[in-house]
Amino acid sequence: MDIIEALKYLILGIVQGITEVIPVSSSGHVELAQIILNVTTEEKLLFLILVNTGSLMTFLIIYFKRIIELIRDFFVYIFKKNLREERYNNFIFAVRIIVACIPAAIVGFFLDDIINDSLLTYGTLFVGVGLLVTGTMLYFIKDTRILKGKTMINWTDTLLIGLAQSVAVFPGISRSGMTTATSIKRGMGIDSALNFSFLLYIPLSVGSLFLMIYKVYDKVNNLGLTLTESLGVPGGEYILYYGLAFVGAAVATYFAYRLVFNIFKSGKLKYFSYYAFAIGLISIFYYMAR
Repeated sequence: MDIIEALKYLILGIVQGITEVIPVSSSGHVELAQIILNVTTEEKLLFLILVNTGSLMTFLIIYFKRIIELIRDFFVYIFKKNLREERYNNFIFAVRIIVACIPAAIVGFFLDDIINDSLLTYGTLFVGVGLLVTGTMLYFIKDTRILKGKTMINWTDTLLIGLAQSVAVFPGISRSGMTTATSIKRGMGIDSALNFSFLLYIPLSVGSLFLMIYKVYDKVNNLGLTLTESLGVPGGEYILYYGLAFVGAAVATYFAYRLVFNIFKSGKLKYFSYYAFAIGLISIFYYMAR
């Protein structure tokens, strides 16, 4: 094992974990970090999904009790009519999470190969444009009054947040930035906006993980590739490197999550907007210079 190479992948995981939570695009920053660290993965989208899974594990732990509660009340409402009234709020909330994930699931399923090919071909140009979109969205809400606490989410909110999340399937466009900015613009309290955004992340990431597993299975069984070949890694030692990226993402996500509520409540979103604009332009100029 090459220690330097291992550290590079650990750094990639940390970058993923931090930027998954704050509104500056995790996929875009992982792509840029790969270039800076001179780390190449054949299947860029599969690698992004893998490090995303590190963040997913952290969110599953953080929201474990809430997830169990929503799943339980969802099925209790369906199968036990006498308990429907007391389970109604959680049932509707669970349905809204499902509905809000549908647009992103459709976009991701049908455009998966196109996105991966675009990343391989256009790299930092693709990411740079996405970051400019993220910066524009954050700038759009910079003067919006951020309400404290929790508020109810309605069906219009659900649809708009779901559409915002579907746009964030493209690298460089921040998922948390798009969903939270839309929620804030709709007048949701910051606690409700962030919690709904992070809960939305869970089923979408689970779906992406299953898509990755299916692709690997297909390559191993139908194309006769080895596991490492199907993952787009040069050799067996890279499984360990990917594992380090996974752990780095999981740990960094936890600490970033602990900070993000205060960041949003401070109302300093314009600085994230400026940052996204700057990194986006640098990415585009880098592509043009090459």
